[in-house]
Amino acid sequence: MTIAEILGLLMAVVVVATIADRLRIAYPILLVIAGLVVAILPFAHRVTLEPDLILLVFLPPLIYDASLDTSARELRTHWRPIMLLAVGLVVATMTAVAVVFHHLVPGSNWAEAFALGAIVSPPDSVAATQIAGKLGLPRRLVTILGGEGLMNDATALTAYQVAVASVATTVTVANVTARFAWAIVVGVAIGVAIGWIGTRLLRFTETPVIQNTVLLILPFAAYLPADKLNASGVLAVVATGLYFGRYGARSLTAAARLQQHQIWDLIVFLLTGLSFLLVGLELRPVLEELTAHDSGSLGIESLAVVGAVVAVRLAWMFGVTALPGGKQLFSANQGTLGTWKETTVVGWAGMRGAISLAAALALPIEFASRDLILFLTFSVILVTLVGQGLTLPPLIRRLGLISRGEQDLLLATEARRRLVVLALSRIDDLAAEGKTPTEVTDRLRTGYESLLDHVDRRLEVLSVSGVDETAGAAGVDGQDEDLTAAFAAEVDLRARVIAVERDELDRMVARRKVTLQVAEEVRAALDIDETTMRP
Repeated sequence: MTIAEILGLLMAVVVVATIADRLRIAYPILLVIAGLVVAILPFAHRVTLEPDLILLVFLPPLIYDASLDTSARELRTHWRPIMLLAVGLVVATMTAVAVVFHHLVPGSNWAEAFALGAIVSPPDSVAATQIAGKLGLPRRLVTILGGEGLMNDATALTAYQVAVASVATTVTVANVTARFAWAIVVGVAIGVAIGWIGTRLLRFTETPVIQNTVLLILPFAAYLPADKLNASGVLAVVATGLYFGRYGARSLTAAARLQQHQIWDLIVFLLTGLSFLLVGLELRPVLEELTAHDSGSLGIESLAVVGAVVAVRLAWMFGVTALPGGKQLFSANQGTLGTWKETTVVGWAGMRGAISLAAALALPIEFASRDLILFLTFSVILVTLVGQGLTLPPLIRRLGLISRGEQDLLLATEARRRLVVLALSRIDDLAAEGKTPTEVTDRLRTGYESLLDHVDRRLEVLSVSGVDETAGAAGVDGQDEDLTAAFAAEVDLRARVIAVERDELDRMVARRKVTLQVAEEVRAALDIDETTMRP
């Protein structure tokens, strides 16, 4: 691709996302439509990209970002529903699609069939959680969908790599089992090792740009060696992200954490957009290659594959919840019985997206059924992302499952109040030590008392009327003055107080007083306080 083509694609991504934002729909939905438009343009041409390059450029960042947003503790808490979706449902979908493909496509082999099944089996967590999160779906259901989106990528793409490698070799149960075992064990080991190394590297610098550069390198550093050893690069990236999220976040400075969210949002946005437009550039020549393929057969194959993907998920959801104890798996609240409404929403939130696209584009050029698989993949994405994506919001509203926004805001505000009270107590302790000038502690105490009044007013409004406002930080005003000794003492004092607040927040998360998402909102407020107080 030329520089002009890349810039053109990026501009198209921005335009499409802007329109999606104005229409208040998830941007991946419009991007897949834009990809279809690109495919039918008369001047569209095939973009030749190395399959290995597609995997390296697209998969590690997308999967790493999802793993950073996932709590290992929440995965453990909700492991049963997540594993049923991320492993059981993926295997069931992959098998059903493989059987359909092998039956309908003459001359196809099982390795190709399972490659397609692996490509279309993992739902896109970006689209699902974007829609569910914006609408205020109960937090537990969002957590389950997010955990599924992370773990099913690992399951499906590991199976995908085994299936592609099996095309050139004889497939046996023992062979496939050995490859899976090697891919899982070695991939996870490499991922944990890279996470451990990255966490320690961050301790040598406090420069935000350098720290975030290390974070950008980590997913590639995990993926490449695992891939070279024929292990699962995807699992390596997942393990690195989970390890860093659990043990490495405190190695980052407050400024680096604030940068981190913006950087990864930008990366995911650009890669998701480019993947949809790239598949559009691939689709027109793919259709030309399939001219010898009967159009009626193409339609039947597309409908059959799409139908298998959608039907298996719904059947799996209602089948699992019908088992003893199944009604608790996908309920809105832990330990309560779920209803058919919650089961329906999770079953309908099976949109396919960027991960499936990247895997399809990464199929080797010499793959016999590559064009057909790419066409079928795009068909699945088009139907599920546009059809289910556009109907999921009204479905959630119609079923009355919007309930989370005010509850999360209340929890975040209560957590913030607790930390402010703790900060005031710590200021009094430091003032009693007599090591800080009185005017400094008095000024800082005044600021925190003002913040406490603000938080109390917000709690009163929330408890009485439930007014929706964005939970954030009301930082203590910084002093616009030279860095005198008094100001330096105030900065130091505030830093120590914020450190105490941050430690208490970690303890609240560990004791499950607040969820990871609520804690992230409060932690962002503390980070803003810390970064804005410096000259």
